[in-house]
Amino acid sequence: MKWLLCLAALTVQHAALAAEPRAAGKGHAMQVHKPVDVKAAETAARAREATLQAEDAKLRLVGVLPFGAGVVEHWQLANGLQVLLAADAQVPVVAVQSWLAVGSADEAGGKTGLAHLFEHLMFKSTQTRPAGTLDRVLEQMGGSANAATSLDYTFFQETVPSTHVPVVLEMEADRLVNLDLTAAAFRSELSVVRNERREVVDNDPDGQIDETLSTLAWGPHPYGHPVIGTESDLAGLNVADARQFYQTHYAASQTLVVLVGGFEPGALLREVVKHYAALPQAPAPQRPKAALPTGAVQRALAIDAGAERLAVAWRLPPGDHADMAALDVLTELLANGDSTRLAQVLLFDKPIASHASADLNDSRLGSLLHIHVTLLPGQLAKEALARVDAAIKALNGAQPVTEAELSAAKNRLKMAHFSALTSVDGRAEQLGHFLTGYGSLQPLLRFSADVEAVTVADVRRVAQKYLVADQRIVVLGEMAPPKVAGKRRGTRTRG
Repeated sequence: MKWLLCLAALTVQHAALAAEPRAAGKGHAMQVHKPVDVKAAETAARAREATLQAEDAKLRLVGVLPFGAGVVEHWQLANGLQVLLAADAQVPVVAVQSWLAVGSADEAGGKTGLAHLFEHLMFKSTQTRPAGTLDRVLEQMGGSANAATSLDYTFFQETVPSTHVPVVLEMEADRLVNLDLTAAAFRSELSVVRNERREVVDNDPDGQIDETLSTLAWGPHPYGHPVIGTESDLAGLNVADARQFYQTHYAASQTLVVLVGGFEPGALLREVVKHYAALPQAPAPQRPKAALPTGAVQRALAIDAGAERLAVAWRLPPGDHADMAALDVLTELLANGDSTRLAQVLLFDKPIASHASADLNDSRLGSLLHIHVTLLPGQLAKEALARVDAAIKALNGAQPVTEAELSAAKNRLKMAHFSALTSVDGRAEQLGHFLTGYGSLQPLLRFSADVEAVTVADVRRVAQKYLVADQRIVVLGEMAPPKVAGKRRGTRTRG
């Protein structure tokens, strides 16, 4: 499942309950940790809760769940701020991530692009720190920072040595409520975003196709807003719009702090309380409500490129739906490997394409399974569409999924999952994505077992249920006609 705007190709694979293998000593021997004693971990967390509450800390333990080789503790402060702690004594660094429950789907009509704009604005000055302070301090620590925006949320991430986490928490809490939104800072970052849009959408045929596909798939629903914003909306934004958006959506009660890595939970909780507990609680804003669209849509788009493109999508249920594991497997066996169905019919057997991929973008209200194909020069997007349709028809009929295909797809999904768990950032991203997006970690923790339980019959069932012609969205990226230079008329001088 892929998502987000500015973090390149972040792949969200749900986490498993299985323990992670770790190198152990000489000879590269591998040691698999025994499953953690969750009951003992919860008892220890309850003891920390009692100690902190005795110190007048306003927080409570929501729960303790198994995660990887350890546990994740879920806490909540009295002002509504949520905290996830996943301690790992094996690493000397910590991923510090702040997840805000605001994305492009929370923007009002005519004001698209504000959620993404705040990715940039949040690195400007606060009422106590000049612009650039966060970047400079992180550089001195040897740390790094980034941010990303999706339909449903925005998140900010830092990765730093464990000893520097308190300083990062202080700066994060500061910019959460004390951002200094000056007119000059607003104009500067808005200009950057408009240039970004020109680069990744307006002047990029793949960006144009992606945006068109999403707009057609979601129609007037807020999910149809381009995450980066439309050019006309961006041009009309002003600093008052930004201040209103910040006051509405940036608050402790809208925030999840995720901490993964080498730390002692009791000490770190005290730092969280110290920096965040005094922040004011704000009422949760009402999210825009609109019906999700249905029906097939197809559009031809003239592109300026060396080869035609094809994008196809089908609307799916929300990312925490019971069918998602089978849909993940279906997506994987369609295109993500040389032996997959679409790779064979597009890339190898009478090849007409240079690239074919399938992705499942999961979101809170609905998801998209989408296929992207880059044709070889001279080949037609319409022919690629015919081959995609034929492959899906065969999957549902004459050439059903085999056990070998199923096993290979499951193995690739599990490999991607374990790869995501190898870094503290990857673990933090998965935790933040599910708790902020869906309000629960359960879909994340069930993923491995759910994928393992998928059968050939499950794959066929979801393919027949969701990959249907009357719900298909198609964008044909066809070659724009060549430009013909007009004859320049000469001028005559009067004699």
